[in-house]
Amino acid sequence: MRIHWAAIVLPDCLLLAACQPAEVENIQARAENTAQALENRAHELEAEAENVTDAAADTLDNQAEMLANQADALRAVGDNRSEAAGNTH
Repeated sequence: MRIHWAAIVLPDCLLLAACQPAEVENIQARAENTAQALENRAHELEAEAENVTDAAADTLDNQAEMLANQADALRAVGDNRSEAAGNTH
């Protein structure tokens, strides 16, 4: 019986042993592909974050410029009123 059991188990063990390196290579390939995909996605997210940050900074720069222009305009109106008030006396 021992020979019969060994004759059945041995081919199965050989098949399993033969399949394992291919399976390991397959797992390694999938892991490398997944790692590359994750790295690509990380780069995409970084680029997207930079774009959002740049857009927000541009918006703030525009708002600051508008406020500075408004302040200059108000200052000019105040100066003109002061000059007009000084000229009438």
